[in-house]
Amino acid sequence: MKPLLFDDDAQFWYETVRLFGHAAYGGSDFGEVLAAASRVTAGDYGSWHDAYLELADRLRAEAAAAGPITARDLLLRASTYYFTAQFFLHGVPDDPRIGHAYDRSVECFRGAATLFEPAIRPVEIPYQGTTLSGYFYRPRVRAPNQP
Repeated sequence: MKPLLFDDDAQFWYETVRLFGHAAYGGSDFGEVLAAASRVTAGDYGSWHDAYLELADRLRAEAAAAGPITARDLLLRASTYYFTAQFFLHGVPDDPRIGHAYDRSVECFRGAATLFEPAIRPVEIPYQGTTLSGYFYRPRVRAPNQP
């Protein structure tokens, strides 16, 4: 596939395509990703961070004023974009932007999780002397012959 953006930056194009893939599951929106990516300078990790952080902040703010279904959808996408914002910053592990974006990503995902029906709940799973964090998603139970 010929890159739509980042002709000379395979890693930025790869991450953009990966974001496009989240759209099928509600984790991104093609137009939002395209708009944010168009503001990124190839090879510039700071511009990548800034574009996706700004997008995530906007969606998070919109979610605060939205009804539950819209808020859930906005928070789910914001979670993806916050995670995306910090993705390329790990070359400098003590960069404070990493923790900020990661924490916001988790916060938005947990906010979205409470708005699913039934809600997705955080769980702690004992495993070999430690605890693994996870999420429990109970499928909705439907009566036979119910769509």
